[in-house]
Amino acid sequence: MSDVPEDVLADILSGLAVKLLLQFRCVSKQWRVLISSDDFIKSHLTQSIETNTNRIIVIKDGDCLYSINLDSLDNAVRLNPPLNLNKQSVFGTTIIGSCNGLLILTNKDKYIFLWNPSTRKYWKSSVCRIPLRVQYVVFGFGYDDAKDDYKVVRLVQFYGKGEESFKSEVSVYSLKSDSWRKISDFPYYLSYESVSGVLANGALHWVVSRKRSRWGDCTSGDLIASFDLRTEEYRLVPQPEYSTKCFYMNVDVLEGRLCVLFKKYSSVFEMWVMEDYGVEKSWTKLISFVDAHVHWFSHMVLPVAYSKSREQVLLLQDYRCFVWYDLTTKRKVKVEIGGMPERFHSHVCLESLVQLIGGVERGGKFQKTETVSCEGGSSFIEFL
Repeated sequence: MSDVPEDVLADILSGLAVKLLLQFRCVSKQWRVLISSDDFIKSHLTQSIETNTNRIIVIKDGDCLYSINLDSLDNAVRLNPPLNLNKQSVFGTTIIGSCNGLLILTNKDKYIFLWNPSTRKYWKSSVCRIPLRVQYVVFGFGYDDAKDDYKVVRLVQFYGKGEESFKSEVSVYSLKSDSWRKISDFPYYLSYESVSGVLANGALHWVVSRKRSRWGDCTSGDLIASFDLRTEEYRLVPQPEYSTKCFYMNVDVLEGRLCVLFKKYSSVFEMWVMEDYGVEKSWTKLISFVDAHVHWFSHMVLPVAYSKSREQVLLLQDYRCFVWYDLTTKRKVKVEIGGMPERFHSHVCLESLVQLIGGVERGGKFQKTETVSCEGGSSFIEFL
């Protein structure tokens, strides 16, 4: 295909799966240079986002990670992450989230790992030590398109002197500069422990209140706070109009759109989607059903993805199984997937070619030198 114009070749290749593209780099030097170029990587990523293709579900069960093809939902395939998920830290390891094909994992008190499961490249950075007497430590991860930079946000919250007082400390890690820096304090009280920021429309979101409250107060988490990754400013997001004041609320994301999940004492579960970000009147009630098990936090229902026809929504139920919810018939059908663990958390992740500057490949022999510091401290790996 040496006679094919490069722009035509790029257009053809940009519609292929990442696994094939990684193999096609060996076809010729021209193909390798093209597939590895920033323009092609961005074009392939944009097409995947616009067409909702090349998507996988990454699930975590204890010290194991698995991937499931979102189109086929056939089998869970074991992944080989760049760290031992349970033996790196007393806090254990959690998945913060994903963005543009990059998955981020953290030990909270030691390291963060930015990892592309498709290319097997990863980047490791140390985390500033967590102070004593901490109540909450949460993270968020996303892309700043204005600066073409990936950012990790760490929010640490402390008890204040009074019953309703609290303090916070916020740090932002920039992949481009490979450094942490402190920013202005978070002015709201986090409602839930160990809940990562939900990425939607270039901002991270948490359920919050204006003051510290006791656990069990159903009105404690009644606000949605956002952190804009571009401007690094905090804002409150307008909420849907709901009929009751006594409920438990959480936020999530469905194919890039912010979602609000309500659980009411009357055993009603509702999921609202913000169709036009920041516009209060654009909230649309997508799912609503009554379930005798929907009370407190014993029954969890979380959005995963739309079906191709957009007539169904894939839900994670009770951290035990996936179900299809039919938006017309209002019925749920369990999805049978081979090789699934008994309990798990899930994250939708794109398969992409997005590169990590200085990133290294999982596997092979290497020598590793680490600099543990809050002002950088990434791992540089030299292959033997």
